[in-house]
Amino acid sequence: MPSSVLLIGAKPDGAVRSLLRAGAEITCVASVKHAAGLPPGIRAVPVHDPADVEDVLLGLGRHGIDLTEFDVVTSALEYGLVAASVIGTLAGTTSVLPVSTAVRLRDKIVQKRVVRRARVLVAANTTAADEQEATAAVKAVGGPPVVVKPPHGAGARETVRLADDDALTHWAGRARPGPWTVEAFVDGVEHHLDGVVREGRVVLLTVSRYLSNMIDVPAGGMNGSVLLRPADEPGLYQAAQQLVSRSLTAMEHTTGVFHLEAFQRPDGQLVFGECGGRVAGKRIDEMIRLATGVDLHEEWAAAVLGLPTGAGAAVVREDAAFGNLDLLAPPGRIVSLPGLDDLARRPGVVHAEYKLRPGSTMTSFEDTNTRVGRVVVSGRNVAEVEQHLSEAAAWLWAQARSGSSQELS
Repeated sequence: MPSSVLLIGAKPDGAVRSLLRAGAEITCVASVKHAAGLPPGIRAVPVHDPADVEDVLLGLGRHGIDLTEFDVVTSALEYGLVAASVIGTLAGTTSVLPVSTAVRLRDKIVQKRVVRRARVLVAANTTAADEQEATAAVKAVGGPPVVVKPPHGAGARETVRLADDDALTHWAGRARPGPWTVEAFVDGVEHHLDGVVREGRVVLLTVSRYLSNMIDVPAGGMNGSVLLRPADEPGLYQAAQQLVSRSLTAMEHTTGVFHLEAFQRPDGQLVFGECGGRVAGKRIDEMIRLATGVDLHEEWAAAVLGLPTGAGAAVVREDAAFGNLDLLAPPGRIVSLPGLDDLARRPGVVHAEYKLRPGSTMTSFEDTNTRVGRVVVSGRNVAEVEQHLSEAAAWLWAQARSGSSQELS
């Protein structure tokens, strides 16, 4: 008998697709925009904010939908994890994430506290609610440089590095009210660790290196990553396996998927950054699918529905390397873009997509989802992949044309 699923949030698209493929009957509470774009066969409940428990419950009430209808309440959207866990608990339905785990996966202070107790290396951190507390917090973590960010943000939005006391004063005079997370700056190369966990055992792990640390993307760093092969980085994979296992156990995230960020210090040690109980954004999902044959969205759906995992026997391919990149166009109203087929024919490109179209506005940096399109490339090794990514980025920037709205008339 098909499972009746209450899905909080319509994104990512892969979550909806995978639940449908598994035969689930879906009711989706989503923003008005995203609810309108759901495929046929899904009962849509449009609300202002699907991450708000009250909004969800009121929306269901308006549509005459009772929580007792559902076997599963879940969300693949980072901002929807806590709402789904709370509502699933209220409904008495199956929930992959207990409320305590959802909180740990969302709040950076909470998760770092629990992983530190599990003997995972974590940067010193604390919280601040206002300017006075921020000054004290910087001292508490050892002084500048520090990183300041929202405790449950995403996409590097409102994340800043403060190099000295003058930068702290300037930031404090302009920042919105807190709370904020203040943490010691880690000198290292940022990686993301993605995979599948079942009953507390990590059954798939991939290690990828960001082309630029995420905090450097607003200043022009390349927003993408390359997937590293275990044969090329055996020590890194061993350290990543230990860090992931300890961290997920500490957060009690025992079944599902994960996206964990960590910094590799010059001495080779990995420092925990943060962890989400979701499939990574960008086109990291497609990069991993090409490298391992595992669709992380399908693994997420299988975990939600209590179905067996297919990731246990998967391994990272050694005959090719893969990478992904968010592409930019000159800021302004987009007048023209090269054809998608032309982008797909660039050296090494195996997947290409546009997220914006002529007439859309290419903004300056807002968060790490700022992009005109995305590519996944392949190559014989990591160096060749990085070359293909750099060439694709430069080509699109040169080919795209942006200007004022008058140029479109």
